[in-house]
Amino acid sequence: MLVDFHMHSVYSDGIKTPKELLRHALDCNVSMMALTDHDEIDGIKALRTAQLELDPNETIKIINGCEFSADYKDKSIHILGYCFDENNEELNDFITFFKRKREERIDEIIRRCNIEGYYITKEDLIKQFPDTKAYGRPHIGTLLINGGYAKDVNEVFRGILRKDSPCYVPKVKVEVPYIIDIIHKAGGLAVMAHPKLVSSDEYVVEMLAYDFDGMEVYHTKHNADDVKRYKALATEHNLFITGGSDYHGIPGKAPDKFGDYLVSSENVSEFISLL
Repeated sequence: MLVDFHMHSVYSDGIKTPKELLRHALDCNVSMMALTDHDEIDGIKALRTAQLELDPNETIKIINGCEFSADYKDKSIHILGYCFDENNEELNDFITFFKRKREERIDEIIRRCNIEGYYITKEDLIKQFPDTKAYGRPHIGTLLINGGYAKDVNEVFRGILRKDSPCYVPKVKVEVPYIIDIIHKAGGLAVMAHPKLVSSDEYVVEMLAYDFDGMEVYHTKHNADDVKRYKALATEHNLFITGGSDYHGIPGKAPDKFGDYLVSSENVSEFISLL
């Protein structure tokens, strides 16, 4: 069986609707999927509604998920939460808080871009992405590309919106243990997302002292050596293994197409047994 436990929709920084993602999953014969929008869970209801229309026999098992933003030693860390109570008050309060901060961040990035001579507007953003519920740097990147200020999203992130750029605005900082605690209080499972993207295996090992349940070993940006290394770390720390495409649908951001990166259920069988 093929599974994908990491993808993004228009409810965060993806460009596909949950319905479109489900349609892609059906086309690719995916058996299980999880929508993991950034600090957002509203897309899960939309995905289930789409299933009533496109997959009434539930050939695909839908797992609820969310990719939470955290901070460790000034490094952006992502934590995947799965199988949580979507009605949990503390979890929803945190998501509401983060939505407000995310909106403030986008407004400030646009303001700073204009100061630096990159003329984009919030109106342009809404017009370009009318279905998007929450904007992020990739959306700003598209406006900058359309304005002729960069050739692709990679150039945007290496230049105009790099972390030491005057246009860059950091996310609100939330400590890793706090996010794990929110997930656990909502009855969910906490997974360290794409450890290679932490860019420091020393930090990865240090964070494994926290109460993670699993590690995302299989990921688009992980090569065979990465998989071997993180699989050994997960086993050593008694963590289950999971994986996913981290699909956004944004041109220039791999994977280019849904289905280009899928995971064999045999490789994440322990995680599946918990669902």
